[in-house]
Amino acid sequence: MTEALLAELRLLRDERDITRTLYAYGHTLDYGDEAGFIDCWTEDAMLWWPGPGEMRGHEALRKGFRAHTHAPELFHKHLVMAPMITIDGDTATVASMMARLDPYDGMPAIRAYGRYLDKLRRCADGKWRICERIPEVEGWRKGEVPSASAARPPGT
Repeated sequence: MTEALLAELRLLRDERDITRTLYAYGHTLDYGDEAGFIDCWTEDAMLWWPGPGEMRGHEALRKGFRAHTHAPELFHKHLVMAPMITIDGDTATVASMMARLDPYDGMPAIRAYGRYLDKLRRCADGKWRICERIPEVEGWRKGEVPSASAARPPGT
Protein backbone atom coordinates (compact mmCIF):
# COMPACT_ATOMS: atom_id res chain seq x y z
CA MET A 1 0.00 0.00 0.00
CA THR A 2 1.38 3.43 -0.86
CA GLU A 3 2.03 6.10 1.73
CA ALA A 4 -0.76 8.24 0.23
CA LEU A 5 -3.26 5.40 0.67
CA LEU A 6 -2.10 4.79 4.24
CA ALA A 7 -2.52 8.50 5.04
CA GLU A 8 -6.04 8.45 3.54
CA LEU A 9 -6.91 5.36 5.57
CA ARG A 10 -5.65 7.02 8.79
CA LEU A 11 -7.74 10.12 8.01
CA LEU A 12 -10.88 8.06 7.37
CA ARG A 13 -10.34 6.07 10.58
CA ASP A 14 -9.81 9.27 12.59
CA GLU A 15 -12.98 10.80 11.14
CA ARG A 16 -14.92 7.62 11.98
CA ASP A 17 -13.57 7.58 15.55
CA ILE A 18 -14.35 11.28 16.06
CA THR A 19 -17.89 10.72 14.79
CA ARG A 20 -18.30 7.81 17.21
CA THR A 21 -17.36 10.08 20.10
CA LEU A 22 -19.89 12.69 18.95
CA TYR A 23 -22.60 10.01 18.74
CA ALA A 24 -21.63 8.52 22.12
CA TYR A 25 -22.38 11.88 23.80
CA GLY A 26 -26.10 11.62 22.96
CA HIS A 27 -26.44 7.89 23.54
CA THR A 28 -24.80 8.02 26.97
CA LEU A 29 -26.54 11.21 28.12
CA ASP A 30 -30.00 10.16 26.98
CA TYR A 31 -29.79 6.65 28.48
CA GLY A 32 -27.96 7.40 31.72
CA ASP A 33 -24.55 5.82 31.03
CA GLU A 34 -22.43 7.99 33.30
CA ALA A 35 -19.15 6.11 32.77
CA GLY A 36 -19.62 6.21 29.00
CA PHE A 37 -20.47 9.93 29.13
CA ILE A 38 -17.36 10.79 31.14
CA ASP A 39 -15.25 8.69 28.73
CA CYS A 40 -16.26 11.10 25.92
CA TRP A 41 -14.23 13.89 27.60
CA THR A 42 -10.61 14.74 28.30
CA GLU A 43 -9.72 15.32 31.98
CA ASP A 44 -9.56 19.10 31.41
CA ALA A 45 -12.63 19.30 29.16
CA MET A 46 -15.01 22.25 29.09
CA LEU A 47 -18.71 21.97 28.30
CA TRP A 48 -20.96 25.00 28.15
CA TRP A 49 -24.67 24.28 28.58
CA PRO A 50 -27.38 26.92 28.37
CA GLY A 51 -28.66 27.38 31.91
CA PRO A 52 -25.90 25.82 34.06
CA GLY A 53 -23.15 27.52 32.06
CA GLU A 54 -19.55 26.31 32.04
CA MET A 55 -18.53 22.92 33.40
CA ARG A 56 -14.82 22.17 33.44
CA GLY A 57 -13.22 18.81 34.25
CA HIS A 58 -14.65 15.39 34.96
CA GLU A 59 -16.14 16.23 38.36
CA ALA A 60 -18.13 19.18 36.99
CA LEU A 61 -19.21 17.10 33.98
CA ARG A 62 -20.31 14.30 36.29
CA LYS A 63 -22.36 16.76 38.33
CA GLY A 64 -24.00 18.13 35.17
CA PHE A 65 -24.71 14.61 33.94
CA ARG A 66 -26.38 13.66 37.22
CA ALA A 67 -28.55 16.80 37.15
CA HIS A 68 -29.71 16.05 33.59
CA THR A 69 -32.70 13.86 32.77
CA HIS A 70 -32.25 10.33 31.41
CA ALA A 71 -34.42 7.48 30.18
CA PRO A 72 -36.58 5.88 31.39
CA GLU A 73 -37.67 8.79 33.64
CA LEU A 74 -37.75 11.09 30.61
CA PHE A 75 -37.10 10.05 27.03
CA HIS A 76 -35.40 12.59 24.80
CA LYS A 77 -32.86 12.42 22.02
CA HIS A 78 -29.74 14.54 21.52
CA LEU A 79 -29.01 14.22 17.80
CA VAL A 80 -25.86 15.24 15.97
CA MET A 81 -25.82 15.48 12.18
CA ALA A 82 -23.59 16.56 9.30
CA PRO A 83 -20.30 16.86 11.19
CA MET A 84 -17.68 18.95 9.36
CA ILE A 85 -14.40 17.59 10.75
CA THR A 86 -10.99 19.26 10.41
CA ILE A 87 -8.06 17.25 11.74
CA ASP A 88 -4.63 18.69 12.52
CA GLY A 89 -2.39 15.95 13.90
CA ASP A 90 -3.82 14.87 17.27
CA THR A 91 -6.39 17.67 17.48
CA ALA A 92 -9.61 18.26 15.61
CA THR A 93 -12.35 20.85 15.32
CA VAL A 94 -15.89 19.91 14.41
CA ALA A 95 -18.96 21.96 13.57
CA SER A 96 -22.10 19.83 13.44
CA MET A 97 -25.82 20.36 13.33
CA MET A 98 -27.76 19.36 16.43
CA ALA A 99 -31.33 18.90 17.55
CA ARG A 100 -33.00 17.69 20.70
CA LEU A 101 -36.27 15.80 20.47
CA ASP A 102 -38.64 15.66 23.44
CA PRO A 103 -42.14 14.25 23.88
CA TYR A 104 -44.94 16.82 23.70
CA ASP A 105 -48.42 15.42 24.27
CA GLY A 106 -46.98 11.97 23.63
CA MET A 107 -45.45 12.88 20.28
CA PRO A 108 -41.80 13.65 19.51
CA ALA A 109 -41.06 17.26 18.63
CA ILE A 110 -37.98 19.42 18.32
CA ARG A 111 -37.23 21.15 21.61
CA ALA A 112 -34.09 22.90 20.38
CA TYR A 113 -31.82 23.00 17.36
CA GLY A 114 -28.57 24.64 16.32
CA ARG A 115 -25.02 23.41 16.12
CA TYR A 116 -22.23 22.07 18.27
CA LEU A 117 -18.78 23.63 18.06
CA ASP A 118 -16.34 21.01 19.32
CA LYS A 119 -12.63 20.60 19.86
CA LEU A 120 -11.30 17.07 20.25
CA ARG A 121 -7.94 15.56 21.11
CA ARG A 122 -6.50 12.11 20.47
CA CYS A 123 -5.59 10.79 23.91
CA ALA A 124 -2.70 8.52 24.94
CA ASP A 125 -4.94 5.44 24.56
CA GLY A 126 -5.68 6.45 20.95
CA LYS A 127 -9.30 7.45 21.63
CA TRP A 128 -10.59 10.82 20.40
CA ARG A 129 -12.24 12.75 23.26
CA ILE A 130 -13.97 16.11 23.44
CA CYS A 131 -11.92 18.83 25.13
CA GLU A 132 -14.42 21.63 24.42
CA ARG A 133 -18.09 21.69 23.43
CA ILE A 134 -20.13 24.82 22.89
CA PRO A 135 -23.70 24.32 21.73
CA GLU A 136 -25.08 27.26 19.79
CA VAL A 137 -28.85 27.04 20.29
CA GLU A 138 -30.49 28.80 17.35
CA GLY A 139 -34.12 27.95 18.05
CA TRP A 140 -36.21 26.36 20.79
CA ARG A 141 -39.74 25.86 22.02
CA LYS A 142 -40.80 28.93 23.97
CA GLY A 143 -40.67 28.50 27.71
CA GLU A 144 -38.68 25.28 27.43
CA VAL A 145 -35.10 26.52 26.98
CA PRO A 146 -33.25 29.56 28.44
CA SER A 147 -33.62 32.96 26.77
CA ALA A 148 -31.61 33.92 23.68
CA SER A 149 -29.03 35.78 25.78
CA ALA A 150 -28.41 32.63 27.82
CA ALA A 151 -28.30 30.35 24.78
CA ARG A 152 -24.72 31.27 23.89
CA PRO A 153 -21.64 31.59 26.05
CA PRO A 154 -20.28 35.08 26.63
CA GLY A 155 -18.15 36.37 23.77
CA THR A 156 -19.69 34.24 21.00
